[in-house]
Amino acid sequence: MVNKRTKDNSMTQQKRTEGCLYVVATPIGNLEDITVRAKRILSTVSVIGCENVVRTKTLLQSLGINEQDKQYVVLSDATEDRATVQIVATLNSAQDVVIVSDAGTPLVSDPGFQLVREAFAAGIPTVPIPGPSAVTALASVCPIPLREYRFCGFLAKRGRKRSEQLAQLSVADIPSVLFESPHRVVHTLKDLLDLDMGERSVFLGREMTKRFEEYFYSTLQELYEEFVKRTSIKGEFVLVVDCSHLSKIVWSEEKLCQVLLPYLKPTQVATILAQLTDLTREEAYTNITGRTDDPIPD
Repeated sequence: MVNKRTKDNSMTQQKRTEGCLYVVATPIGNLEDITVRAKRILSTVSVIGCENVVRTKTLLQSLGINEQDKQYVVLSDATEDRATVQIVATLNSAQDVVIVSDAGTPLVSDPGFQLVREAFAAGIPTVPIPGPSAVTALASVCPIPLREYRFCGFLAKRGRKRSEQLAQLSVADIPSVLFESPHRVVHTLKDLLDLDMGERSVFLGREMTKRFEEYFYSTLQELYEEFVKRTSIKGEFVLVVDCSHLSKIVWSEEKLCQVLLPYLKPTQVATILAQLTDLTREEAYTNITGRTDDPIPD
C-alpha cells in the first residue's frame, strides 16, 4: 500500500522535495461550471499537461488567466510516454503541475493514467480537483437506475474487440454507460439493434450543458429511428443502455449462444458463458462445438 501525503497536510510545514500533481476537472461545455478551486489552481500553477494546447489556452483566456505565463506539455495518447517522463522530472524538481483534458475529468476515457501511476510510484503527492464530468452529469438526470453500472468509455471502432464489447453489453446484468462521437453514434445504435436489443430502455445525452443540449429516454429502436433520419449529427454523446433484466438462470445457454455466436468465435462465447452461467469455459466450449477430444484453443 502506498501512503501518500498531499500538499494540504503536514508536508506544507517543511521544505518540499517534490511538487504536487493536480488532476483538474474542466467544463464539459458551460464555462460557468468551473469550480472556484479549479480556477485558483489553474491560476497559480505554471506547468500544465494538456491534450490540446490551443484549447487549453482558450479556456484560460476565458477564465481571465494569463495563458502566456504557462509552460505546456502535450499529454495525449500519442505523447503519453514522453510527457510522463517530462512531467515526473518537473515534479521531482519541486514544481507543481496541473493536468487537464479537453473537457471534463482527466483519466475518464482520456490520457493521464500512466502519469498518475508513475507519480504514485515515485511518492509524488497527487490531488484530484473534482468538477464537471459527463458521466455524473448524465447520471444525475437519468431515469434508468444507476446505483451500479458498467462504464465502457468509447467502444473500439471495429474488429474483434468491438464485437466482444457489444456482446458483453448485450448480456450485462447492470446498466452500461458509454461515450460516442457524432460520426459513429448511428452505427453503434444499429449494432446494438442487431443484437436483438430494440426494446431495451436507453437514455442519451447530447451536447450536455451547451446551448443545444438534448436528452432522450426511449427504447433503443425509437432512439435509432430518431437519429437515422437526421441529415446532420453534431456534438458528443453519452449513452446509458439498461441491463437485460434477466438473471443467469433465465439466460439459458442456448439463448446466449443464439445471440453471441453470429458475432464471436466459439472460444470467446465460451469465455462469456463461463462468466454468466455455472459452466466452466471448457464445458461451454464442448457444448458449443460438440468436440470432446480437443482442448479449448487459447
